[in-house]
Amino acid sequence: MAAMSAGLSVGPGRLQEEFGGAEGAGVCVRVNYYPRCPQPELTLGLSSHSDPGGMTVLLADERVRGLQVRGRGGEWVTVDPIADAFIVNVGDQIQVLTNATYRSVEHRVMVNADAERLSVAMFYNPRSDLPLAPMAELVSPGAPALYKPMTFDEYRLYIRRKGPRGKSQVESLKAHGDR
Repeated sequence: MAAMSAGLSVGPGRLQEEFGGAEGAGVCVRVNYYPRCPQPELTLGLSSHSDPGGMTVLLADERVRGLQVRGRGGEWVTVDPIADAFIVNVGDQIQVLTNATYRSVEHRVMVNADAERLSVAMFYNPRSDLPLAPMAELVSPGAPALYKPMTFDEYRLYIRRKGPRGKSQVESLKAHGDR
């Protein structure tokens, strides 16, 4: 969080402060199991989505590839995990707070015909009842706020009602359209 704050040229604790401080942020860990699938072309392990929270730290199985991210040209790019390394995804809440300076990552998971796969994901989220909007330092007449304030609880409920749909949920929250 401090490194991302530095990249925005705001105070080193600024993003953490917007998350509700160190005590206000929430952490959740999930282990994902993707069994071997004899016909992987017929299913996805996890459909296209961006993570609704702040940041996801993923320990992927380096033996079996499966995570794909959407490339700039719209194509799916398979991520090659590196042994003993983490994959860090920016989530929708950081996209909102940074007024889309940092953008959440659209991704999906493919299953494998020959091998099962495990991944461990740690989700770092803002305090659930705190209204989040673009940080004041990142808003100006030339860069208006792209998102309306919404709590993480409200956003999660919104996502659950709509289901995973790529990045359409966070994009639909835009107040003034793309800059």
